[in-house]
Amino acid sequence: MSREDNILTAAIIGAGFSGVAMGIALKRAGIDDFVIFEKSDGISGTWWDNTYPGAGCDVPSHLYCYSFAPNPDWSHAFSLQGEIRDYVEATARRFGITGHVRLNTTITTTRFDESALIWELHTAAGEVIKARHVISATGPLRVPNIPAISGLDDFKGRCFHSARWPQDMDLDGKSVAMIGSAASAVQIAPAIAGEVGHLHIFQRTPNYIVPRRQRLYSEMQKARWRRFPFLLRLRRAWMAFSRDFFSFRAFRKNSLLSRMFAHGALHHMHEIIHDESLRAKLTPDYPLGCKRILLSDDYYQTLLRPNVSLVTDGIERITGDGLRTCTGQDVAADAIILATGFEATNFLAGLEVFGRGGAGLHQRFAQRLSAYRGVSYPGFPNFYTILGPNTGLGHSSMILIIEAQAGYILKSIRHAGARALDVREQAEQRFNAAIARDMQKMVWASDCQSWYKAEDGTIPTLWPHSTAAFARLMAMPAYNDYEAVPPAG
Repeated sequence: MSREDNILTAAIIGAGFSGVAMGIALKRAGIDDFVIFEKSDGISGTWWDNTYPGAGCDVPSHLYCYSFAPNPDWSHAFSLQGEIRDYVEATARRFGITGHVRLNTTITTTRFDESALIWELHTAAGEVIKARHVISATGPLRVPNIPAISGLDDFKGRCFHSARWPQDMDLDGKSVAMIGSAASAVQIAPAIAGEVGHLHIFQRTPNYIVPRRQRLYSEMQKARWRRFPFLLRLRRAWMAFSRDFFSFRAFRKNSLLSRMFAHGALHHMHEIIHDESLRAKLTPDYPLGCKRILLSDDYYQTLLRPNVSLVTDGIERITGDGLRTCTGQDVAADAIILATGFEATNFLAGLEVFGRGGAGLHQRFAQRLSAYRGVSYPGFPNFYTILGPNTGLGHSSMILIIEAQAGYILKSIRHAGARALDVREQAEQRFNAAIARDMQKMVWASDCQSWYKAEDGTIPTLWPHSTAAFARLMAMPAYNDYEAVPPAG
């Protein structure tokens, strides 16, 4: 594939929701010479990696799927990991994408050849692939965040991140310490509490938790959706609209909806937790939405079990037999689960990208984590990202963002032809100045720490508008914002 006469139109890095969506967009447009490179041995990205007990999605099933491939057969209102994985794999087969996927292939470096307007991709095995366009679809939630706790290597038991759950892990009767109490933790704790001997949950910051309202769909409901597909389209449209119209507005600073939602979340907690000291530990001291809002129907109930303890003391160090808190308490543990999330601001981790003049994208990110519309970067022609900077959501489905970006990239590939499209520096700066200005209206810019923020306090992760506004933006490319570089000669 490295021969001069075998140049791909597009190389896609990552076979999760984003990579599969991009592949389908190319296939439906009649572009067949593309390959999706996937480092793992299966399709579906984060849903392939995250197999921890209780793993599932916090977005309703009918909104967390492709608009062009609705699924009437979801078993639950909120899908579980295995079912989502199967859906992505089935959709890839349905649209003829699986033959374009190369599994167990890690792309380590991409380098732009300015004379030929070609990208060279280097694999970990030493292979070189050439493509006119490169789309990074690796996603922001793939590199586990390993906390810098002293003594982590001294622990004699098994210690692992929730995204690297050992398939042979047996927790029956064991004393387990779980570091972290956010999105993955509120799913894991209820799933393992009945199995372990004792579960110690180490909480650094309390979270707002609202009911998930999980439920099974009946066979009658699924049969109706199969018979009348327009009902699914209406259901999905309403879910998207209501989250844009209601939920998104709760993320504006000092909004009435935010205060109402916060009151409802605390009321939900008070209905279950009656102990005043435990309530105090679980009550956030920051505005709702500043950190990720969690969904759970059974986390608070899990905390009431006699074999579950909530620990709010800081961790001084890991010992050979467990953990020592900052107050000197020793907590014995047979296993330690790191439910500590991901390096969400570490875009393109593990991939070196070199553009015009040999400039490195990581060096650019070290100065400013930004992109043009989340997809393009000045000095990196025909290189695109899906779910790049400032495309994350706090209120709705990322599939809406993915589809909008895949459509935009497809239009750009068609518009480029034999040329290379390079977004202008002024356009990228203008776009991100507007993002930064609008971000100040949102609760995420409040004075609280969250994984949404970079070390310098900026917020490169989130989109400060509705999903409908993002779709409108991506539907109308402004090619005047790009320089079209013609081929040599």
